[in-house]
Amino acid sequence: MDGNGALFGTLQGNTREVLHKFTVDLPKKHGRGGQSALRFARLRMEKRHNYVRKVAEVATQLFITNDKPNIAGLILAGSADFKTELSQSDMFDPRLQAKVIKLVDVSYGGENGFNQAIELAAESLQNVKFIQEKKLIGRYFDEISQDTGNTVLVSRTH
Repeated sequence: MDGNGALFGTLQGNTREVLHKFTVDLPKKHGRGGQSALRFARLRMEKRHNYVRKVAEVATQLFITNDKPNIAGLILAGSADFKTELSQSDMFDPRLQAKVIKLVDVSYGGENGFNQAIELAAESLQNVKFIQEKKLIGRYFDEISQDTGNTVLVSRTH
């Protein structure tokens, strides 16, 4: 997310998918003197706040299913401080906050930014995959140690 808009996407294996994107027209910080300066600053902050709220709401709609996150991890990327603002906002769903792996600075918006974020977060994404596999193996050994006689089926997602 940046000052021009937000893109929501998923990465599973080598497959990347853009789920949703929207643009936003936020006022810039240029100085307007006189009595209206405070009003312009207030309106600017209000629009930024509404933008962060919208990003938080869309993230919840896309990444929470049946009251649970449907993602293994979340990377927040952008070229401005919006990603930090979102990650610390009380409007951002705590269930998604818990899934944030990394905040990444990207120099582009849109799909180019999405691709750059994936490249920059590659190591963190590998760690998530490793942790998932470790949990899966742990569950497998738990089943074996219980010696219930049940057949154990281990499935691996890519």
